[in-house]
Amino acid sequence: MAPPPATAPPPERHFNIFTWLRNSFLAGVALVLPFVVTAWLIWIVVTFIDTRVEPLVPPGFEILTRFPGGGVLLALVALTLVGALAGNLVGRWIVNTADSGIANLPLVRTIYGGAKQVFKQVAAPERTSFKQAVLVEFPQPGSYAIGFITNENTAEIVQDVGADLVAVYVPQAPIPTSGFLLYLPRNTLKLLAIPPEEALKRVISLGIIRKEDDTPAK
Repeated sequence: MAPPPATAPPPERHFNIFTWLRNSFLAGVALVLPFVVTAWLIWIVVTFIDTRVEPLVPPGFEILTRFPGGGVLLALVALTLVGALAGNLVGRWIVNTADSGIANLPLVRTIYGGAKQVFKQVAAPERTSFKQAVLVEFPQPGSYAIGFITNENTAEIVQDVGADLVAVYVPQAPIPTSGFLLYLPRNTLKLLAIPPEEALKRVISLGIIRKEDDTPAK
């Protein structure tokens, strides 16, 4: 048997200080920048709430707003008390009276009704709006986008269509709060194995994040 042909040795790699510095810098940016951006956004939100709550603080309690986050703490306490009061008979009567008054205002009732439904959903995390992550052919056949089933009971919307359609929200990357609401046949949806939270990470990261990126290094 003839001996196997000799293979050429791999090319020798030379250490390049500039390449090493560039890669180290980019690795540092990838590690530190998420912490900086997160801290910056939290600071902006806390400062915004503090400056809005401070004028509403009664005399004698100004000390609570003299440190960062004091306004946020007061807002949390106030919202908790309002939620507790709304659970009793008098609180429910006040809320129902306010709802009835707003229902008589043509433009305001539309904004209030939509905002109320959204925040009710946020306050009930066990009833998530995104029931299932799916792939849909969008914006044209042959190309797929990540979507989320938001409602499967759509009879009142598609009663004249005569088809089994479900509501699917297709978010725009990287800002998922903007997107498209589509009513699509159930049999055209391709269910994804990953949960909606993981699929949303793919949208926000422009598809860069993968499953192994979410798993902490051992």
